[in-house]
Amino acid sequence: MSDSAEQVVRQFLTALKQSDVNELVSFFSDDAVWTDGPRGTYRGVDAIRAEIESQVQLVPSLTVEVKNLVATGGTVMVERADTFETQGKSFDLEVVGVFEIDDSGLIKRLRDYYDLSSLMDRVSAAFA
Repeated sequence: MSDSAEQVVRQFLTALKQSDVNELVSFFSDDAVWTDGPRGTYRGVDAIRAEIESQVQLVPSLTVEVKNLVATGGTVMVERADTFETQGKSFDLEVVGVFEIDDSGLIKRLRDYYDLSSLMDRVSAAFA
């Protein structure tokens, strides 16, 4: 692996701001699995691409602030604050992500954990 697992994750989180679907998908292995908290699990790069495309359409700007990051081997755990901007409004959400990076430097598994009711409350408040 040319980049460490931590470097891969940091690069991915930075790339989220650009909302470039092709770039974001390039971080995942073909058989990757992404569990997006309570919203669903996406298996394989095609399903992950479709979900990223959907999210980028809804929220074209996402900034990530890393609060804590722990890495051991190919596993990286990140506590972060995601700030979403859409339609001139912004709202934030605290998320914990667990990344598993393979020997090729690609994300083979990502699990994002957050409180869905908190997300819905923040969206409602932003658009009230």
